Amino acid sequence: MDDIKMDALAGLVSEVDAAGPATPEQQEAQAQAQRSEDAAREWGVIAFTIGGALSMLAPELRQVYTEEACLSWGQSAATVADKYGWDGPGAVPEVGLLIATAGLAIPSYLAVSARIKALRLAQAQADAAARRDAANTVEGGTGGG
Repeated sequence: MDDIKMDALAGLVSEVDAAGPATPEQQEAQAQAQRSEDAAREWGVIAFTIGGALSMLAPELRQVYTEEACLSWGQSAATVADKYGWDGPGAVPEVGLLIATAGLAIPSYLAVSARIKALRLAQAQADAAARRDAANTVEGGTGGG
């Protein structure tokens, strides 16, 4: 065969190889990459959730606990978890429960505290108005006689 036909045949073979299924090695590399990404996201959710709860107390922390920053932290945490053989946060359901509880408890506490504070302030204002009214009534009755 001449060189032109060989080059054309090589191009066709390359196309078929590229379009074909991944080799077992490629499939394993892809699966490992996906597992690493999933682990980083699992760990990152912890930081993101904690950051969300802390941001209710200090809104300026929203700038710190961004999705990107938490994912980066999650990648580091996943690497450490892999090094020490930890199964990840999903293996400890208590962590998920704690985080979910904090996500409910903190805003509830803040809302109830604010409501109680507002009620106490309203009561104090009502008491002060009643004392002023009583004082005005006494002064008005004494001065008119």
